[in-house]
Amino acid sequence: MGGFMARVKGKGKGRGKRGKKRKVGEERIVVRLMGEGQYYIDKDILREVNRIDNQMVKMLRDERVDEHAVIESIAAMRSLVKIKGKRVKDDIIIPSHIIIPTTDITVEEAREVFKGEGIIPEGILD
Repeated sequence: MGGFMARVKGKGKGRGKRGKKRKVGEERIVVRLMGEGQYYIDKDILREVNRIDNQMVKMLRDERVDEHAVIESIAAMRSLVKIKGKRVKDDIIIPSHIIIPTTDITVEEAREVFKGEGIIPEGILD
């Protein structure tokens, strides 16, 4: 699966921190929310974020893109991660697979960030 994922370190026989049984080799994605920290998310959440990411790429191709729509889309991605993800403890240093910008980004900056395949490399969903 490439170098995009962080291995889950379960306790005991395939059990996570809360005693939930995890599949052997189950992986989580690390997302950095600029200005707020990092979160672990699973592939289902990643697919939801990717859907918005793909919409952003298309939206930003339009010269007359609505700046408010850009801000709302980034806010939606950030909200999904914060609500459905699990915060990485601040004392843990781990590389991020995806970085979601803050909502104060300009349309020009967003065009640079969300160009090509966007912020989520297509291979990460395999």
